[in-house]
Amino acid sequence: MPPNTSIINDAMIELDHTFEPKSKIESNTRSIAYYGLDEVDPVKHAQFVDAAVEAAHEIMTLMGPGLFNGDAAVKALLENSHVKKMLFAVSRLPVFSDEMALTFKDDLIVLGMLKQIKYFHALPMSSFAIALARLSEARLGGGTTGKPYNAFVDIVIASPNSKKRLDGLCEKGLNLNEKIRAEYKNNAVHLEQVDPHAVYPTSIFRQCNGNTCATPDASIIEAVMSTSITTTIRIEHGVLNPENRLLYHVYKPLGRAVAIVDSKVEKYFGADLDHYFRTNGIDLQKLIYGGDEADKDIDNVEKILVDLKSSGVARNEPVLVVGGGVIADIGGFACALYHRNTPYVMLCTSIVSGIDAGPSPRTCCDGFGYKNLYGSYHPPVLTITDRQFFRTLHPGWLRHGIAEIIKMACVKDYSLFLLLEDVGIKLVTDKFACMGDDTDPEFARKCDLIIGKAMEGYVRSEYGNLWETHQCRPHAFGHTWSPGYELPAGMLHGHAVGTCMGYSTYLSYLEGWVSKDEMDRTLWLISNMELSLWHPIMDDIDLIYGSQVKIVDKRGGSLCAPVPKTLGQCGYIQHLSKERLTQTMAEYKVICGTFPRGGLGVEVHCHEVGLQDPSIVAKKHVKVADYLDTPVSQPLNETNAEGSYNEWIEKTQSKRADAHNERLG
Repeated sequence: MPPNTSIINDAMIELDHTFEPKSKIESNTRSIAYYGLDEVDPVKHAQFVDAAVEAAHEIMTLMGPGLFNGDAAVKALLENSHVKKMLFAVSRLPVFSDEMALTFKDDLIVLGMLKQIKYFHALPMSSFAIALARLSEARLGGGTTGKPYNAFVDIVIASPNSKKRLDGLCEKGLNLNEKIRAEYKNNAVHLEQVDPHAVYPTSIFRQCNGNTCATPDASIIEAVMSTSITTTIRIEHGVLNPENRLLYHVYKPLGRAVAIVDSKVEKYFGADLDHYFRTNGIDLQKLIYGGDEADKDIDNVEKILVDLKSSGVARNEPVLVVGGGVIADIGGFACALYHRNTPYVMLCTSIVSGIDAGPSPRTCCDGFGYKNLYGSYHPPVLTITDRQFFRTLHPGWLRHGIAEIIKMACVKDYSLFLLLEDVGIKLVTDKFACMGDDTDPEFARKCDLIIGKAMEGYVRSEYGNLWETHQCRPHAFGHTWSPGYELPAGMLHGHAVGTCMGYSTYLSYLEGWVSKDEMDRTLWLISNMELSLWHPIMDDIDLIYGSQVKIVDKRGGSLCAPVPKTLGQCGYIQHLSKERLTQTMAEYKVICGTFPRGGLGVEVHCHEVGLQDPSIVAKKHVKVADYLDTPVSQPLNETNAEGSYNEWIEKTQSKRADAHNERLG
């Protein structure tokens, strides 16, 4: 339907219809269209926004008679013809569409706020005020802090009506002009038919669509279903400074924040969290859990679910997740399971969470000794990375997190590779310019740029393939063979990834996809960051080939191993026999022996940096897993239940490899 911003009094729109066939043969197949949104007009809708923010600016900065409280200010906004026209127009647009993004791509704050304003009927009055204030400041070039409109936002939040839905207040509560009140009601009636998301959203961060075709007797139905999810990623400085309103804008309208917090973050930053929310008058309820690799277990996910239920978290209430990669994984997974999807804000406190696990849609936990056995696809609605959190990190944690940055540099962004070569190990020794002095602003700028480029490369790789519907996934570089030996070796994830990146790059060199110089630069970058190129567990070819079989199963029957195809670009290796694996691994080991420390990293294992050894913790699953593998006729006894974790994983991987070879004939 064409763009239409007029008021529709009779809004009953027939959506169940039969399309006209393109051929001359008559068709009785019915095709159901679910929604009837307007089309985005880049010129007209941009003009609507500009006129609205000009008018809103005057109202939000006006002090005096008529605007003595928040209700009066919001009433003036809703009755303004320019604001009203913009609200109606945006509410009828596909705000998650490519067309909307292209129209407002040069002002991403504006785009983000319009995605929220679409739902103005369903927003609490305070959330509406915040969104309109941020939209106005961004569009008028005032930055993103909201300071010119803080007084307006504060008086709206002070209103007894601040938490009430705007549609209810339009109907009764704000004493709107009767004609204007009817216009808002008619717009809501129209949206109920053409886009229920806008008036009755379960979450303002998700939309669904579909197409259904059926024969006249409905004996055959073909359908396509889709989900669109919106998210925002921010690199911030001083996010827990009470004057920073990023978290305030999310949680002040709710009156509270329920936070899943890493126990180590609580130790170092718990007081800062408390101070931020207390100063801003927001209740904070902290749910604290371990964030070690050994804590990445289904039992801990279940504990989080129980605590979320005990806390009465609503389905549309964003949970605050604060921590590193493990907390990002299990906290996000719990939110995915709770009410089948509950939004969450990810406040990243480590490199792994800051550029990888934090913004990732892949939430997960380990099980039965296998990495990421359980999981869901559920990205945060807001990801915040503030490198000031890095100052308390053990150097070994920083080092292993850098592996995820190297990963994106090698297969996605050559300029990032050059930056890493430039700054080198100083990223670890100076903790990403967080050691307390600002004597090197250029280094600090480069640190922000490194984080930003790594984040952008990651989401460009990940977000177009949200549910892993295909396996051309550059961000899986370094994650093909290492999952099979990371846990039994007790390695830090980044070191395991480093070894796998090194070996994968050697395979790429053999394919002729990278030059000898490019391979050497990659291996030296990994080594210079004191990450591992080699680990003795890689001598166990049966274990590694078993891991390859497992990853083929996990990737839908494809090996599809990402490797650099010239630095900064990605290619994929699809076939690698056990014989070829054995030969190339031996050759790669010789190469690693020419590097410092014989290719070994610094502080390679979890126990070396004060973390629990996952190989020991995972051993508790051996008995259960053996039970699952034991035929019913064969009773479980101490002989087949015990043994080292390494022995068990090798046995299980070997079974998979035998089955894989049998399938291949």
